[in-house]
Amino acid sequence: MEKPRPVVLVPALLALSLAACGGSNRSAQSANNAPPPATTSTGTSGAPTSSDVGSIAPETSTTSSSLPTPAPTPAPMTPSQMTTPAPAEAQAPNIPAPLTDAEILQITHTANQGEIAQANLAEQKSKNPRVKKLAAMMLKDHTAADAKGMMIAKKDNLTPAPSAISSSLESDARNATMMLRAENGTAFDKDYVDTQVKEHQALLDSLDQKLLPNAQDADVKAFLTDVRATVAMHLQHAQNLQNKLMK
Repeated sequence: MEKPRPVVLVPALLALSLAACGGSNRSAQSANNAPPPATTSTGTSGAPTSSDVGSIAPETSTTSSSLPTPAPTPAPMTPSQMTTPAPAEAQAPNIPAPLTDAEILQITHTANQGEIAQANLAEQKSKNPRVKKLAAMMLKDHTAADAKGMMIAKKDNLTPAPSAISSSLESDARNATMMLRAENGTAFDKDYVDTQVKEHQALLDSLDQKLLPNAQDADVKAFLTDVRATVAMHLQHAQNLQNKLMK
């Protein structure tokens, strides 16, 4: 007959089991309270698993149609565009109209009248025989040239018409005549001869560059050819006398 086991062993075994259970529960609670790992586990396709979806913030879905269309970027301006505005339209060069035969006759008439007025003044005021001789030649030749020009205008039905050239000649001759009226003696002689050189050179240039190239009437062309020869001769006489007065 077996002897009964002591009953005191049962409480001891129960105490050990409770201690083991308590330690396991505390380990499980510590594991549950630990912070989640920094890395996100992914499945085989690289997408987050269902356990990690809650920790990922949702992204706002946008499409190209919902985005505003950006304004076009203007092209950079060149230095010339920044400093000088482009003209509205190109301007045509200001080319003067060709002289007419009527305007040409007015130019020669104006030049002749100026020379006649100054020659009359020299004959009255000068005491130098060479100056008076030059003035007499100017008076005779320019009076004849002026009469011939007016005769051609009447014959060919041309009414002398003013132009910028005739207006300039008239203004210059008037100013020179006023200056000569205020002078006397050797000062008058010198300035009168200097004026003849200047005026005849200017008239000769106008004949060569403007009057002869623009003349259309045959009588006007022939008249200008005669006038040019006379003006060139006057210029030579005036230059010779100018050199003598300087000595």
